[in-house]
Amino acid sequence: MSRVRVARRRQRAALLALCALLALAGCAPQPRRAELPADWQAHAAAVGALDEWQLQGKIGVRAASGSGSAFLTWKQQAGNYRLVLSGALGMGKLVLTGDADGVAWNDSRGRTGQHADPEALVAEIWGWQLPVAALKYWIRGIPQPDLPVADAEFAGVEVTRFRQSGWLVEPGAYRDVDGLALPTRLRLEGEGAILTLLINRWGPPAP
Repeated sequence: MSRVRVARRRQRAALLALCALLALAGCAPQPRRAELPADWQAHAAAVGALDEWQLQGKIGVRAASGSGSAFLTWKQQAGNYRLVLSGALGMGKLVLTGDADGVAWNDSRGRTGQHADPEALVAEIWGWQLPVAALKYWIRGIPQPDLPVADAEFAGVEVTRFRQSGWLVEPGAYRDVDGLALPTRLRLEGEGAILTLLINRWGPPAP
């Protein structure tokens, strides 16, 4: 057999092998981005439009820097919020009043202060991290808009867990509040801390 024929056979064999590999690659399952359920998207849009509310409940924290609990009242009016912690995780009463420009605080010892970054303020006071900007969404059982969401699980229109910004978020025990399902329990785990919020009252902001 001539060298030309041998070379041609080798070329054909290589071409067939390449075609087989391409065919296998085309048949292999490709990763697909999970789609959020359409009914949940409609629910999340309705909850996200709720920008004036007030809740009362209790927060518990376990972190390397220490553990504790406090009663809380959170009043949200559009971009403005007022958070009152009674017991303040062993520090008395703490009041946080904030907006997009930062947060002001005062406590039962008469101390006051301001901070441009509420997350940094939490870290300074308590020694653990908390994504404050995201919490006003998570506490309503929805992710913070325009940020990636992973490992989302649902029960109807209620999300039961998801991951965002390095935190595992687990809303639960939903209750109907003026036609919207809102959680009365929220567990957060991340940044070396575990937080549990128990909400016993949802309602419109008090005057």
